[in-house]
Amino acid sequence: MADGPVDDGVLGRWRGGRIALDKETWLVVSGGVLGAMFAAMGLAVLFGPANGFGGPGLSYMGIGSVLGLMPCGAGLVWALIHPRYGFPSIAAGALLGLGLFLWFAGDGLNDAWKAAADRPSTVRAVGSWTSGDLVVRVRPDQVVAYRGATGAVAWRWTPPGEDSVCAMSRGVGAGRLGLLGHSPHDRPCAAVTALDLATGAADWTAAVDAPARDGDSAAPDQIAVAGDRAVLQEREAWRAVRLADGGPLWRSAVDAGCSPLEVAGGADEVVTVAQCGTAAPVLRSLAPADGRERSRTALPAAGGLKNLAVVSVDPLAVWVDAQAERGTHAVLSYDAAGRQRAAIPVSGDEYDLDVMLGGVHAFDEFNARPLFGGVVVGDLFIAPAQKPGDVRIGGGRNPSRIATGRLVAYSLADGRQRWTAALDDQVTGVLADGGSVWALTRNSLTRVDAATGRRTRELDVNDTASLYPVDLSAFGGERFTVVAEDGTRDEPPVRGLN
Repeated sequence: MADGPVDDGVLGRWRGGRIALDKETWLVVSGGVLGAMFAAMGLAVLFGPANGFGGPGLSYMGIGSVLGLMPCGAGLVWALIHPRYGFPSIAAGALLGLGLFLWFAGDGLNDAWKAAADRPSTVRAVGSWTSGDLVVRVRPDQVVAYRGATGAVAWRWTPPGEDSVCAMSRGVGAGRLGLLGHSPHDRPCAAVTALDLATGAADWTAAVDAPARDGDSAAPDQIAVAGDRAVLQEREAWRAVRLADGGPLWRSAVDAGCSPLEVAGGADEVVTVAQCGTAAPVLRSLAPADGRERSRTALPAAGGLKNLAVVSVDPLAVWVDAQAERGTHAVLSYDAAGRQRAAIPVSGDEYDLDVMLGGVHAFDEFNARPLFGGVVVGDLFIAPAQKPGDVRIGGGRNPSRIATGRLVAYSLADGRQRWTAALDDQVTGVLADGGSVWALTRNSLTRVDAATGRRTRELDVNDTASLYPVDLSAFGGERFTVVAEDGTRDEPPVRGLN
């Protein structure tokens, strides 16, 4: 070994078959490892989110990196000027710091793009669709299509004259056609236009004998796509036309003393609900081809309804929210003959279910196409669930918020609970994706296996937080879009995540 004045202080001594490092060498090694560890963690905190890593704990890691580097900085500098032991220790420390960051931070999603804020500041979205590579956001005054990958505006459509959008179909038909109802202020929602979502062009417009509407209000589930049919709800009947060109097909009238309430469509099914005064509402299943009645049943809600929604067409599941305090407040499932299979209480002994995102104010969110919180996958009904104490707000000068959330699955065959999946916060968006369900909270996006409830993917949302219900869609390869009802303030109207 060399005997220079520098190396004498840093070289180890051979003692008893091992190298014993002296005090100065320990300073070089420990300072290099610790300094490089904290420096690597700090750099990872700065640049990690831009590369898909991060989460709510990043701020704590950043503070820890700064505080740790302050006492270890001198050791890091000392290691740099003693390369023999310094460089290996710095390399080891950098790898350790990056490893801690990756273990602590995990995978994340960032805002890949954001649409410009809505103007005027009073406007709100009434619903959205996903079609091909486009996400289409519908406002009363205009419809805008964005490219899912880039956020570029593909097209805009404006209702004719002074019309505003007052209804829209939940689904999109073959040929990428969506249905929009529109009319002037305080006039019945008497025109339905089939919009080509690939180009933004109006294919056809049909007149509808619609009931009166109040102001510029919009109503859900007044028009539906069922296979290659468009089904239009009128004052005394439902009328089907060809989706391709609006040509007439069939008409199905309500029973005497009843009025149409809702219509829903699937690939091979039309479901209608009629309100019959204080008598029980009538639920029917019709064949899309000719309007033939396949089944009929009386919903257990005599005395009136507060809310009702057809959650699924195949299998058939309906949310019934009766006016009576002790009336039906449940998701009911039915077989092909119209016989009830199961009843899932919305407010049970353990949980309250968010059948519609937004809870009791569900129909205030996206009022032409309210967001289902409960989704059907196979023969399971899966919904966000809450119980007392899930959200706790601390007082004082700096209020704190502690929250938890969950998804709960119930069988539509017998109504029994199948599984519960814990989440980090209340759910703001739900998406059924094949055999899985994605649940968006303020800070994360979690994929849950629908059959077992096992969490198979957890992604931190690093940028914009969704504080209110949003419409969530996926474009493959863990690319998502988020559509907000209110795009004028804290959250952009539409944003892409990847």
